[in-house]
Amino acid sequence: MKLNTIKKTALWLGVALGCVGCVSLDEDLTGQPTPDKFFGTLTDFNSFITGAYTPLYAIYGSDAPYVATAGGEDVNVYCVVRWRGFEYANVQTVANPDEITDVLWNNSYTSISSCNTLISLVRDNDKLSAEDLEPIAGEARFLRALNYFNMVRWFGEIPVLTEDNQSNAAEEKQSPIEEVYAQIVEDLLEAETLLPNVPSQNGKPSKYAAKALLAKVYLSMAGYPLYLTEHYADARDKAYEVMTDGKSANGFSLENTFLNLWLYDNRYSNSEFIFTLYSSSDNGTGGYINRAIRPTAEGGWADWTSDQRFLNSFPQGDGSRVEGTFYLTFNDGTSWKNADVAEPYVAKLRDGGPKAGGFYGNSVANLADGFYCLLRYADVLLVYAEAANMAEGSPSATAYSAINEVRSRAGLDPLSGLTKDTFDSAVLDERNWELAFECNRWFDLCRRHKVADVIKVYYPDITITDNNYLLPKPTDQLAIMLGVSQNPGY
Repeated sequence: MKLNTIKKTALWLGVALGCVGCVSLDEDLTGQPTPDKFFGTLTDFNSFITGAYTPLYAIYGSDAPYVATAGGEDVNVYCVVRWRGFEYANVQTVANPDEITDVLWNNSYTSISSCNTLISLVRDNDKLSAEDLEPIAGEARFLRALNYFNMVRWFGEIPVLTEDNQSNAAEEKQSPIEEVYAQIVEDLLEAETLLPNVPSQNGKPSKYAAKALLAKVYLSMAGYPLYLTEHYADARDKAYEVMTDGKSANGFSLENTFLNLWLYDNRYSNSEFIFTLYSSSDNGTGGYINRAIRPTAEGGWADWTSDQRFLNSFPQGDGSRVEGTFYLTFNDGTSWKNADVAEPYVAKLRDGGPKAGGFYGNSVANLADGFYCLLRYADVLLVYAEAANMAEGSPSATAYSAINEVRSRAGLDPLSGLTKDTFDSAVLDERNWELAFECNRWFDLCRRHKVADVIKVYYPDITITDNNYLLPKPTDQLAIMLGVSQNPGY
């Protein structure tokens, strides 16, 4: 797979049309709005914050984050992660790895730039009350933390640009990974005090979205490369707050039917989504991911699929989770085994509304109205199960309850009587099955330092080192951001 002209045009057009106040790092970051120029009403602030969302739509509506987190073997990408420093067998190679990394890097920093500007404007504003502006500031801090959490896991050491140093972006030195995480934690701790208990509208974060994200951040900090294992307890505690107070305030629960999570008609009403991006082709934020994963027989590009080895290892249960995860029989009756790319196709990202052909139909447009769930309740339950077991040295009754709630929906038998290590292995497996194609598996393997162990099962002849854990930084940004150096191995 290679980002072709149609996809690149769709992606960057979406950014250009939908972004309010967005900038890229090769532009002047000093010419931002100031309180005396703009921002006299709450509407002004709410309008500006859209500029922090639009780049995220551009990321998650494209191939980039799914390809960048392929591995383990939930995704079989044509483009093979050559830019991680190794190649899978029997696949094409990426001619220009910057086509992927530019999407991730540039859009993330564009979103961060909008957040920084808004945080500065809130701080300097003397026209509106603190009570009015606190939710906006919390939203900006949440989104900034989300971007940095992705960036540090994709690229490692990066410049931490905030409202205080953004004007020096070109010279700012990259920060050690631990310092990047410190900024993320600071932002999320602040965000959970500023955000409302319940989202103000669909697609906005709440206090419990901040807590859920912070639980995942702490879980990552407890593993490779920081190994700050005291954060297992922090991850457990934050996840528990979502499972108790958050559940009471927002009604979080697992949907009864797994497939219903991924249907366009249910995107606003399901009880499991904690933070979700809702794109619209009408305002320029539509994405093409639904077309990239569809078979050509349904108007798709068949750019990347799952892998039959992953399907073979996937527990069948009552079949409900399989149906919502894999698309195995096309609408003309063709089996995936007889398709042009004879691998299981991805179900979760198919339904981008009518322009995507719904869940079962043919795609009719390059840009559709996708929705991309970045935090959901099942993930929180599994974070709790893993973190509690690691923090306490054995699985508690609450940890068993958390993982078994996820397994029960999939029609799997409950777990019991496991040791710390066997329970830990079971949780990682459950995360692989439950969260497949949601940009989690690669990060789980990295933080647990298991990439080589897992990938070599599928590709025994390749050499994997710790250098493969990070992506290369985009070549053009190395020339623009003078404090940035390339990651080892590239």
